[in-house]
Amino acid sequence: MKNRFVMAVLALGLIAGVLSCKDAKKETVKTVEKNHEDHSGHEEAAQNKEATADLTFKNDKISSAYGHYIHVKTALVNTDAKEAKSGAGMLVKALSEVENATKATDLAKTIEATDDVEKQREAFFGLSEEIVKVIDGQIASGAVYKQYCPMAFDFEGAYWLSSEEEIRNPYFGNKMLKCGEVKETLN
Repeated sequence: MKNRFVMAVLALGLIAGVLSCKDAKKETVKTVEKNHEDHSGHEEAAQNKEATADLTFKNDKISSAYGHYIHVKTALVNTDAKEAKSGAGMLVKALSEVENATKATDLAKTIEATDDVEKQREAFFGLSEEIVKVIDGQIASGAVYKQYCPMAFDFEGAYWLSSEEEIRNPYFGNKMLKCGEVKETLN
């Protein structure tokens, strides 16, 4: 009898957790305009207007790297493995000019090396933690929002960064677009 009660409570808890983020399934994902012919002339603002929304960094190299990070994040929100791969390639190049970014560079290379969006998302989790270290103390104005989804990776949870408070979940894309919350504001 006690086992049935415990199982019922666990089942209700699981259902409540799933339903708390389920309303995002009705949302549509806004795609980012892309130029696949020549990425050499990209500016961060062209990649994603989120990256420039009232946010400036003390260092142009950090600004470039963060812009490419947002490019990768947006591609994952859109469940676009090809664009995530492209953005990661640009991020690798930008991070090569940033001191103490070896781990971030390696994780960006992992994203660049695969066409599997789920593997890209796994590497993106670690990349997000490393980008926090890269931008620490480098924000001149504006804010970066450290956001969290408790359901990512089988309820282990995962963080990502955004220039906007509005949640756009890169770990589930349009399945649970708005699942998550702002955990910290970096400025």
